[in-house]
Amino acid sequence: MFEVDFKPATAPLFTLRICINRRLNTDNLPNCTGRGSRGLADQLEQLIDGEGLPVKVLRGPCMNNCAKGPNLKIQGADYFNLDSDVSDARVEEIMSAVRREVACRTSGAAPGPAV
Repeated sequence: MFEVDFKPATAPLFTLRICINRRLNTDNLPNCTGRGSRGLADQLEQLIDGEGLPVKVLRGPCMNNCAKGPNLKIQGADYFNLDSDVSDARVEEIMSAVRREVACRTSGAAPGPAV
């Protein structure tokens, strides 16, 4: 018998969608990737996996608010416009919202944005 740390896969409760759109930028318009969204997606995915949260990070297309990006959306809950602020404090704010949503959905309470 093999001795390994086995963690069974769990279906995600919801997705955390983050825009990783990059414009061709011939006119120097802002875009989420240029504001750090790809690195942010990697960081959030590592934190979510590290905590064993049943959340899928979904890298997606434009969310139509490039001037305020990077943009993130917790499925059925909070929406974030980071306005180029990918600091540790903002990452913790997002992770707190993700943890709150996981707790809400696993307890049977109605999901939704923080009040």
